[in-house]
Amino acid sequence: MKYKIPNISADLELNENLQNIEKIIDNLNKRRDNGLDPGLEQKLKKHLLISSVYNSNAIEGNQLSLRETQIILDGMVINERPLKDEVEARSLANATEYLYRLIDGREPLSKRTLMELHTLIMENIPNIEAGAFRKEEVSIKNSNHKPIFWSDIEDEVDDMFKWMNRNMHKFDPIVMCAIMHHWLAWIHPFSDGNGRVSRLFTNFFLLQKGYPEIVIKISDRDNYYNSLIAADEGNITHLVELLSDKLRQTVNIYEEFINEYDRQLAWKQKYKELGEEKYIQAKETYSYQYEVWKSQLNVFKALLLENVKQLDSVLPQITFYTKEYDILTYSQYLDFIEDRKVSNTWYIALSIYNKNNDKSLGIVFYFERFKYTAKASVMNKIGQKERPPQIKLYVTARKDQNSFRFGRDVDLVNIGTWGDQLSFGVHNNDWSPDLKGKNKKASIITIKDNPSKIVRTFLDQILFNYFDVGKKLTTTKYKNNSRNK
Repeated sequence: MKYKIPNISADLELNENLQNIEKIIDNLNKRRDNGLDPGLEQKLKKHLLISSVYNSNAIEGNQLSLRETQIILDGMVINERPLKDEVEARSLANATEYLYRLIDGREPLSKRTLMELHTLIMENIPNIEAGAFRKEEVSIKNSNHKPIFWSDIEDEVDDMFKWMNRNMHKFDPIVMCAIMHHWLAWIHPFSDGNGRVSRLFTNFFLLQKGYPEIVIKISDRDNYYNSLIAADEGNITHLVELLSDKLRQTVNIYEEFINEYDRQLAWKQKYKELGEEKYIQAKETYSYQYEVWKSQLNVFKALLLENVKQLDSVLPQITFYTKEYDILTYSQYLDFIEDRKVSNTWYIALSIYNKNNDKSLGIVFYFERFKYTAKASVMNKIGQKERPPQIKLYVTARKDQNSFRFGRDVDLVNIGTWGDQLSFGVHNNDWSPDLKGKNKKASIITIKDNPSKIVRTFLDQILFNYFDVGKKLTTTKYKNNSRNK
């Protein structure tokens, strides 16, 4: 039985996502190439090491918590946990640190390095021959895939590396990484430790290509296993998407650490001017604003997803696909306020397809700093009169890998907060007939009432203008009807 290269989806959104990842990685590497403070770089490496060791072992059933993993890697002993769990944590940490040394030494990815990684991961684990291929038949729990016969392992591993070297130039690095990860898991070359070796092997590949390492978390386990099962059935797209998401998360970690380091330097420079007490007061104010902002944006997301779900149930000709991304962390929120670089700004991606006329459209909700204020900082003097900076959720359309802003045929422009409630920037198409003076002539106005109606109207207008749903109605009647629902 030989490995068959899975189908690579030609989906435009997936290709666009991979291109976007390339740009994000390039931006991160430019910052890294400028040189990071040695202390900061060491702090970053330790954070990723602990997270990687904890999550990779937890996926395989290790009982250590994240905090316990950190304590063990700091050289302490936890008597309440099985010795095997502690040994696994130290061994995987040693293998990961060895991986960094291999990368620094420009060591090629090969069968020899694969065996060395397994040796380090499984050292001191009883009844396991570390650094040797299995010599028995095995099965994979919760999978229909039966790994190849043990006597075929060496030839198949050789074929895997030969194929990799011949075809490296043909595939996007993330796609190639997904294929290699699945291929190794498919072979299942070792008696134990296959998952940990495969994930470490993946990071070896990524680091060689100038990408940061990834951490597949215990919370990703079901998605991860399902992605491998789909690849067993010939579709590797889900695994590519998972690796892409994990890369985005690592980029977020790098940016948060770098930006927080820069923020602390700026704070120290202004310490005498502002004073620690007022700085803490300013930061606490932003912390409260952030919690309110986050809560309200999650309300919007829930409204949008619920309305999409309802439409999906009554429009059989329309297919909806939604993908959610993490909301900004507090650190990223401050980065936006201070005009620092934040790469991953997507919050919700919505794809719509009409099977009757083959029309399709992508919609992305992404965070952006509202531009009416000058550069701000949590270290501005308390009491200084200025309009506080805002981070809003903007909406844009995607078609044929091109982005464009909706015109006046779609009212919704952005979503933010006003005090402790949601606010919406909309095109001034008779939303508030009671407006007076300059506001009455404004192109875009702010609406705070009836969020459900605004969300429904947004979806109605998308379906009407881009998918011909309800086209027998006139635009005027359509708008009136949609707003009076």
